[in-house]
Amino acid sequence: MSTRYTQTDLDALNDAIATGARRVSYNGQTVEYRDLSEMREVRDEMERQLGIVTTKRRSRAVFRGGL
Repeated sequence: MSTRYTQTDLDALNDAIATGARRVSYNGQTVEYRDLSEMREVRDEMERQLGIVTTKRRSRAVFRGGL
């Protein structure tokens, strides 16, 4: 069975992540997550289902010798 998420569900999860809460209510149910990693995984799945494209940037420091 596939769960359909809404933008409101995604917003609720993002709010919980931002505030450090582990319990979130959406789709008429309350879910308590184990940790931030699990919350991020669910958020990523919600974004995929909603068709939200996020780019993840990687930064790299480059050092060159000499004065």
